[in-house]
Order: sequence, then structure tokens, then C-alpha cells
Amino acid sequence: MARRKWRDDDLWQSRRNGGARTVLLGIGIFAAFAAGLGVGLLVQSPRVVEVPMQAPTSGAPSSTGALGNSPANTLASGQSANVITRVYNQVKNSICTITAISGGTGKNAGEEDIGTGFLINNQGDIATNAHVVNGQKTVTVTFGQKNYTGIVLSADTLDDLAIVHVAGIDQLPPLPLGNANTLVPGQFVIAIGNPFQLTESVTFGIISGLNRSMPMQTGHVMDGLIQTDAPLNPGNSGGPLLNEAGQVVGIDTAIESPVEGSVGIGFAIPINRLERLLPTLLRGEQVKHAWIGIAGMDIDSYLQSQLDLPVSQGIYVESVTPDSPAAKAGLRGDSGAAAANQTGQISKLRGDGDIIIGYNGHPIQTIEQLTADINRDQPGQVIQLTVLRNGKKIQISVTLGNWPSSSSGG
Repeated sequence: MARRKWRDDDLWQSRRNGGARTVLLGIGIFAAFAAGLGVGLLVQSPRVVEVPMQAPTSGAPSSTGALGNSPANTLASGQSANVITRVYNQVKNSICTITAISGGTGKNAGEEDIGTGFLINNQGDIATNAHVVNGQKTVTVTFGQKNYTGIVLSADTLDDLAIVHVAGIDQLPPLPLGNANTLVPGQFVIAIGNPFQLTESVTFGIISGLNRSMPMQTGHVMDGLIQTDAPLNPGNSGGPLLNEAGQVVGIDTAIESPVEGSVGIGFAIPINRLERLLPTLLRGEQVKHAWIGIAGMDIDSYLQSQLDLPVSQGIYVESVTPDSPAAKAGLRGDSGAAAANQTGQISKLRGDGDIIIGYNGHPIQTIEQLTADINRDQPGQVIQLTVLRNGKKIQISVTLGNWPSSSSGG
């Protein structure tokens, strides 16, 4: 039977047989240059980062509201086109194309990553995804037909957020930021971006779900994501997801798809997360993320029976990273973990690892819950884990550390 595993400083691993994959929505293009002559762009298949998807977690919205006046309820009367056109004309001049060139020098080919960004203030600051700027210190920012040099102030790769500064665009209005905490499933939303270099493309749909979780290439698990069926494709990365008032409620970042294109399952980072991190990002400082240092699995009836565990829910600690916060606190992994990882056989596990069933006094049943709690806390914070060890309940204090791969560009 397929088992999903998690390691919080490595990639999520999955042995599911499903074909869906996470596609980050930047589009990759190779550009070749000869001396004094720009050779035509050769478009390759969009760069795909394969990160096995966990089963999405559903969550209740933080608030519920009536949708009686929402454009989502006007589709049948044909009024939605008017809403889309109004929002599009209202915001399009503040949305840009971002091009980051990496690799290659002189006559050698360089690779371009192309995505979207949008103005967030009157000082020329633009929000986008970290994977769009792709570790570069400068990028090309295009508004309409005019190109500017953008300075990457900071890039938080774990939350996939970046800020780019451009001088000389004070005349362009910033987009108003909304509140993702008030979103409800079924609410009407609009996405604008540059899918496959088709600039200023607009699509629309609804909020399909809230509080989704998604593992990133960094190994960090982003939680609280907005799921939408508004069609998103490579090049939409970093673009705004807007409500009917033209306010940004999310930043488009990825899709789940077996065909590397839109199948109606897209994800956006809630705009509230950007607002919370914005002071740090604007200062060009590194955003700190908490880390505990374990590899584990959700316990279900199958794992319980295979390892003869005393509970049917919780997080089974398969291994503990050496010198990690978990190791220093005394958490224990399974003594057969090395053999199980080497052979890929769960039967090699011995069932003697710790089981996490609580976090700071509240029950924990899944990896998604644990990562959400850790993501809300800060490095240096002391947390209390409720653990089952050899069938006995104990309390373990863990001082969270800094995520090993935390980095900030600029």
C-alpha cells in the first residue's frame, strides 16, 4: 500500500500512483546570443518542478458571508462580463511582466524565467513569486511596451514571495489589497497574468477551496493556500487573484495537473501572508522560518496494523535529523528507518518511534496540522509536544530552530 512520507527539511515524498504534479507557474525559455546579434527565442516546454502532491486539506473559512450580491450569483443573468471588464480595465496598467535571466555569459545561452507581478505601493515596489525572480538580483520589468530594470529587494523562497523595486513608475497606481480571510468557497475571482507570454490575459472562476496545503521544491510546506478553478498556466506566476471589487486577495503561484497545464486546480498565496511579511521584505531582510527536524508519516489503520501502534491517528516519527531541534529535545525515530529508506519497504520499520499526538496542548492528528502550527511559530520559540513513547504519554519541550535553507535574495 502506498505511504506518504514527510521530512521537514527535504522534499515531501509520495508513493501514490496518481499522475498529478505541482507545476510552478513561471515559464522557462532559452535565449541564445551571438556576438552583436540576438538570435530568436527558442521556446521549450515550460519548466516543471515535480513535487508530489499530498491530499489537499480542507478548511473552514475564517468568516462566512452572504454571497447574495456577489458576481458569482450573476452569471446566469449575464452580468459577469461587465464585472470582469470593469476590473480588468481598472487594474491592467498596474500589472507587469517580469523576466529573469539566469546562467550563460557572453556568447553562451541564458535561460529566461517569465512571470507576472503587480504594483503594491506608490514607491515602485512590485510583488511577485520568488521562483519568478529565480535568485537573480536584477530582472526586466515590462509595463505595456516599456521595459525597466527591476532590483530584487528580497525573495523568500519558502513562502515563494519576492519584492522587486522599479524607479520611474510613480505615475502608475498600486493595486488595492483585499482580505483573504473573508473569502468563502464559491466566491467569484479574476486572474490576470502572462500565460505562455500572452500578456494581460484575463481568466475568471470561483474560490474552490480554502486552507489547502502544498509542498514546495524547498521542502517547506505552504499552508493556508487558496484553491481556484480560474484557469492558470505557466506565466501566471506572481500575478494577482482579484475579487469583484478589484482588490488583490491572492498571488497566483502553482497548479496541480497531470498535463502541465490548467485543469481547473490552481493555488494562490493569500494576500494577508504578503502583508504580514511585507515590512521584512521591503527592508531586504531574511524572513525566518521555524524548523523542527523530523521525518514522519500520518498514522492510519494500515500503518497502525503494520507497526502494531497503540493509536490510529497521529504522526509517526520515522527519523530525526542529527543535531536538529528535535534531536536536541530527545525525540526518537524508528530504529529500522535506515533499512526502510534503503529498501523502500515499510516492513523494515520496527514500530518503536515516537508518536506525536499534541502540540502546545491541542490534539495533532496529521502532518498538515503539525506543519501549520510550526509555520505560525518562530525560530527560538519553545513548543510543547505531546508524545506517545512505548505506549506512555510524555511531554517534550522543543526549541524551534531556523529552517536550514532559509534565504533571502537582494
